[in-house]
Amino acid sequence: MEIEVTIIMPSYNRYPLNLLSLYALEKQCFDLSKMEVILIDDASTDQTPKIKEYCPPYHFQYIRNSTNVGVAASRNIGLRHARGEIIIILDAETIVSPNYVTLNRQHHLTHEKSVVIAGSKRGRIYTFLSPNFTNNQINAIYKWSEKNSLFNQRLKEVVSQEQTLSSLTTHIRHLQEPQQVVNREDIDDIKNLYSMVKYRSYAHHLLKYLREHFYSSPLRWMACLGFLSIKRSFMEQVGGYEENFKGWGPEDAELAYRLYKANANFIIEDDLETFHQEHPPSKTKEEDMNLNRLLFQLKHPVLDVSIRALHSIHPTDYGLMEKIILEHQSLTASFPDEFHEFNKAIITLLHQIRINIAENRPPVNLVQNTGFGDDSIAMERILIERDHIQSCGKYNHLVWLFDKLSTI
Repeated sequence: MEIEVTIIMPSYNRYPLNLLSLYALEKQCFDLSKMEVILIDDASTDQTPKIKEYCPPYHFQYIRNSTNVGVAASRNIGLRHARGEIIIILDAETIVSPNYVTLNRQHHLTHEKSVVIAGSKRGRIYTFLSPNFTNNQINAIYKWSEKNSLFNQRLKEVVSQEQTLSSLTTHIRHLQEPQQVVNREDIDDIKNLYSMVKYRSYAHHLLKYLREHFYSSPLRWMACLGFLSIKRSFMEQVGGYEENFKGWGPEDAELAYRLYKANANFIIEDDLETFHQEHPPSKTKEEDMNLNRLLFQLKHPVLDVSIRALHSIHPTDYGLMEKIILEHQSLTASFPDEFHEFNKAIITLLHQIRINIAENRPPVNLVQNTGFGDDSIAMERILIERDHIQSCGKYNHLVWLFDKLSTI
């Protein structure tokens, strides 16, 4: 039987969460003989190699990297081994709804460049208790158990003493290995699973903002937040994932931007449901992300990408970001041979935000940090261009951005 769909799951030290994710894929409302799952074990040091013996009803490949190469490189390894023409990218700790494969597949039957992403039905679930959970995570578990009767019941089955925040903390801290709360039977009974999921209240802000004009917005690629499906041929066309990001990085966003530039047809499928199994955070997550965000901007030194740094100095406002991008597009289209100094200055200042943060410095004094303040002649040219642009009366948000960056 020809394989139509390949699911690629890189995994690093996610056992036994990854096993529950694989069990959930057995429940897909899709012909499992036409589906394969490739789990790439990125040199895990936990019990992930046990999955090599896993025998599901779908085609399954277990690939173990000899050294840790990162999520992007692991996904690319999966792509090279994939036999299906439709590729679904999942994280190893993600449980998906039974209709996940079918819903993704249907969007690729009529358009070669479709990129399907999940809508707002994204939730989190505590399937295991880990001794490495943060205090905030333990507090969240306790609060959720007070609100959710089935989860409370599951918790009582594994925590013998009376449930208080203190007793729960003590129990978790004394664990020698992860302790299961949600079991395979809950995966089989999807109603049980759904009832223990805590849906993310933000319903993702960007998706909410873009809802009415998603297909025309220059920000639509930013909604591609990791889980996606795509034709293998299109993924190969854009070159797969960027492997230079190390640790926790924006490889999903960087790929999404290249897909956007390659005229991808981004589709939000609201009925796709994904449930993230909570796990201890990486100790270097923030440090990794700060450096990788800088690398992303350096790889793509354009306002479309660099505008993301605005979040670090101004409250998140996607409407403002969109207006800035659209005004910049209009400016460069109307004056293709002018205002180069101004445009370059904005990109440089946005880069400096990332540089400062990556170096554990506050994102202030950007003009001085970039060296613009030491070159009065260059700065004068930039300000002349800025005043000319303002006099046009059509680029107020773009001018606001420059003023914000140059005075902070």
